[in-house]
Amino acid sequence: MRSLPHITIACAAVWAGSRLIGSTPERQTGPVMNPGDPSQSTTVDQGLFAGSIDYRLVALGSLLPDMVDRAMRAASRRTWSHDQHLVGHTLLLNAPMVVAGISLVRRRRDARLLAVGAAAMTHLLVDPVIRSPRTLLWPLLGPAFPESRGLNRPLTMLTQIGAATAVLATLFTLQRRGRLSDFIARGSL
Repeated sequence: MRSLPHITIACAAVWAGSRLIGSTPERQTGPVMNPGDPSQSTTVDQGLFAGSIDYRLVALGSLLPDMVDRAMRAASRRTWSHDQHLVGHTLLLNAPMVVAGISLVRRRRDARLLAVGAAAMTHLLVDPVIRSPRTLLWPLLGPAFPESRGLNRPLTMLTQIGAATAVLATLFTLQRRGRLSDFIARGSL
């Protein structure tokens, strides 16, 4: 399990996605008598995602596939390889979280489950499982989970160092801006 790269990539992807979604107006609020008249102001709801993401949940979601597989290995009588990808690394587990998250955003304007599901999906993109459609699409292409190989040791070390650098830079920036305690308390960046 390469926790730091998974967390870093998930947080960066969710942060970027929230900015992209927040940059397009979802809806206008308030009456508009004459849309061409600049003297009439309208309120545009743009920021559902940008300020409401709990990045502690994103970090948890980024590790969810590995946690599910680890629990399955511990509960199973069968001996699985430590890097064997199981149900946690399938779309069967992760895609429904995204769909349910979208539904919660639309119904209750609650983006927490969507953030967890999106982070779990980034895990699948980063792991070697992306090169293994039999695992990713399980059980559609057969009931067996194929053996997967991780990254080579030098590349793994490089990703760990890059992720640690990004995490430290973010923490220092939050501290410098006086927002580190807010991140710890509420998970906001």
